Amino acid sequence: MLLSAYNGARYIAEQIESIRSQSYKNWQLIIRDDGSDDDTPGIIDQFCGRDKRISQLAHGEPNVGPSASFARLLSHAYRTGAQYVFLSDQDDVWLPEKMEQQLTLLSTVERGGTRRVLVHSDLVVVDDKLRKVHDSFSSFQRSSYNSNDPLSTLLIHNAVVGCTIAINRPLLEFSLPLPESSPHDWWLALCSAASGYIVRTTKPTVLYRQHSRNVVGAASPRRAFFRQLLLHPFSYPAATFRDFSAGVDQARRLAGRIRDRGVADPRVLERVEQYCDAFDDNASTIGRLRSLSDSDARPQRFVSKVIIRILSAAYPWAEKLTAKPNQAG
Repeated sequence: MLLSAYNGARYIAEQIESIRSQSYKNWQLIIRDDGSDDDTPGIIDQFCGRDKRISQLAHGEPNVGPSASFARLLSHAYRTGAQYVFLSDQDDVWLPEKMEQQLTLLSTVERGGTRRVLVHSDLVVVDDKLRKVHDSFSSFQRSSYNSNDPLSTLLIHNAVVGCTIAINRPLLEFSLPLPESSPHDWWLALCSAASGYIVRTTKPTVLYRQHSRNVVGAASPRRAFFRQLLLHPFSYPAATFRDFSAGVDQARRLAGRIRDRGVADPRVLERVEQYCDAFDDNASTIGRLRSLSDSDARPQRFVSKVIIRILSAAYPWAEKLTAKPNQAG
């Protein structure tokens, strides 16, 4: 298991205890502190002294952010020969059967370790006192992917929550090194959609704690959208489009990874390349829309399907309009 921590002194002990209480006992927990300035490193050291299964990757390293921190942890797991990897946040609580359920699914789907597999789950949304807010994070957030064709959704946006992810070694090998600009959970989900299998457990496995210091929270998407648009009518759309552009860049990196490593279905590379072509500055509007259609990339909701076509049609113009000031020509 891999846990990246940053100023998590208030909740990290409860999360580690939930890991220690798992029904599956044969595990190792590697924690990387990402430059905390509270008592997080001391709490980690206490657990390392109490439980030999727990260790800290490094001491005194600077803050690099969650995705870069997990990239270092994933590289360490690969170098040390990990066959299965679970990702953990610092402020949630794992339900007791989480590891056992996900390991069973991993071993069933991978068929002797030859398939690249990612297993994840839904989450129960709770407040800072672990009181239930909603039974299902995916329903609350209205976030999902096409289970029959995960690539069609995940090319556009992520719908796999990192703190629920478990992967096997073949997928870990394919995914490394992680691109610097890509969120680690989205990249792992994309790699599994393109090169292997994504499976979701039938029930939630994590209590997803919401509090004021969440890096990524569970706000109602419609409410959060209108609130941000009202507060930042100019900067919010520009920032949103830049995030979307970063996702297009991630798709280009995925195409390069597939060319280097290969996947079983040759149509996958073609689809990823077509999705990238849908946002090619040098292509005509009709050509971009045709490429988007040929890629079979589409969100789940109708409104989002309309928006993605507008983005494709207006991409070169919108990209220049929303560029940061220091990027202007």
